[in-house]
Amino acid sequence: MQKRKGETALKPNFLIFVTDQHRADWLSCMGNDILQTPHIDKIAHRGVLFENTYCNTPLCMPSRATMWTGLPSSVHSARTNGVDLDNKYPVLPQILQDNGYKTISVGKIHLKAWHMSKERGNKNITEYDPALLPECETVWNENKCNKLPDNYFGLEVTHFLGGHGSYCFGEYVQWLQSVRPDIYEALKNQNSAKETTGKKDNYYSEVPKEYHYNEWIKRHTMEELDKCESDKPFFLWCSFPDPHFPFGPPAPYYDAYKKEQMPDPIAWDDSRDNMNEWYHASCYKARGEESIDGGPSPYTLEQIKETKALAWGMVKHIDDCIGEIMKHLEETGKKENTVVIFLADHGELMGDHGMYCKGPFHYEGLLRVPFLISWPGHLPENTRESSLVSLLDFMPTILDLAHIDYPEGPIKAWEGPFEGKPLYTSDPLPGHSLVPLMEKKAEKVQEDILVEDDDDIRHVNLRTLITERYKITVYSHQSYGELFDLQKDPQERENLWECYEYKEIKYHMLERLMQKMLEQQDRTTRRIGIA
Repeated sequence: MQKRKGETALKPNFLIFVTDQHRADWLSCMGNDILQTPHIDKIAHRGVLFENTYCNTPLCMPSRATMWTGLPSSVHSARTNGVDLDNKYPVLPQILQDNGYKTISVGKIHLKAWHMSKERGNKNITEYDPALLPECETVWNENKCNKLPDNYFGLEVTHFLGGHGSYCFGEYVQWLQSVRPDIYEALKNQNSAKETTGKKDNYYSEVPKEYHYNEWIKRHTMEELDKCESDKPFFLWCSFPDPHFPFGPPAPYYDAYKKEQMPDPIAWDDSRDNMNEWYHASCYKARGEESIDGGPSPYTLEQIKETKALAWGMVKHIDDCIGEIMKHLEETGKKENTVVIFLADHGELMGDHGMYCKGPFHYEGLLRVPFLISWPGHLPENTRESSLVSLLDFMPTILDLAHIDYPEGPIKAWEGPFEGKPLYTSDPLPGHSLVPLMEKKAEKVQEDILVEDDDDIRHVNLRTLITERYKITVYSHQSYGELFDLQKDPQERENLWECYEYKEIKYHMLERLMQKMLEQQDRTTRRIGIA
């Protein structure tokens, strides 16, 4: 990004709003005419909305690790939930801190495993060392720690919340237990103020709004904004655990939307005849397994609609919290030099194609996420960008806006044996800065997006390639797959994998997929010599 005439020499601040399991179409600025998100919409109106943003792995840990490393899950090692991020790769907060930034996190991080207790089926766990398991729920629930380690992934300040809803833990829970143990019991027990349709994890939370974790996150975010000095830039990660299940917003948000208002899920009645084994409940029954983290929905349409209404209430709560934070940012005089970003780690199936939650089911509702960037006076305003982007582009964009290069190792890379001939044809990171796109200096930054997904529990690895028109998915050790024409079939109802008329397109997409996988191999480690 070129420095503009009259631009301040101070590097920009970054205020990053992150939500969990939040679909792209769960914002009014993305065309939702029922769910209203005026404060998030305002970020879009004051900046750039990327309409076609995809996560690179549709699970929390690998997706968040991608945001912080700029690397795909096959490289940074957190290839699925429950696999820790490898500490050998530079992370965004540490890079920024090394370049003069104050780095802060409020809310969820989730770069280390946390469902590790015996109650969660891990019989190998006997000790819970906070130094090794800093985000493990048992460490916190047994009061073996009350703070994350110093400089955790490059963070100078942390206010930590792990988990979701009734099973959240961390500093918020310890605070709530100390001030209102009765409310903590209501939270933990999923006390419901109203009768539900009977679906698991749907409830109308009895926790008063002012004691809710979203409000706790909001308050600490505003307090940290107050502490930031004007002569030092900051990076503030404000991460809400909603609208991830369990679905239990507090009043008044649980009444914000009614199940009767909810539109049917996309292709709710989609036939399973053209779907592979992972989409069939019988597959899990035959293997003696539950459908972990989603799959064929066991719920009725009424139950799914209640779930969606509650989830949208959770989004509305987040939107109100963001509105107050943005107002506070302006009141503190920090708005002018602050880049504001809103994004999510992955989406949610929510009944689409009869599927629920997440898993190796690469439909658009799960893969597409919201992504908005605003910096009035420096970046375009009220702009919609339709070209393909992914969460791999988040870190290169931050570094570009901050005028910071990706760090080299302790020994600088060898420049090669021939003067004037570059040895490296690619940047260390596979993602792309979106600054040229926002400044209209490029029509697109990439032709396709690769989605990786390694599911240890189901024993399946899959890769999906998305272009402007087509989407193809391949599975390990299987001859079947999916091919969709997103232009003719935006609801992804007709799998063209076996369709003769699409044979050439299928082969072309498979070749592109192979090339993309080669492109995204680790290239952060450069040569330091000829041998």
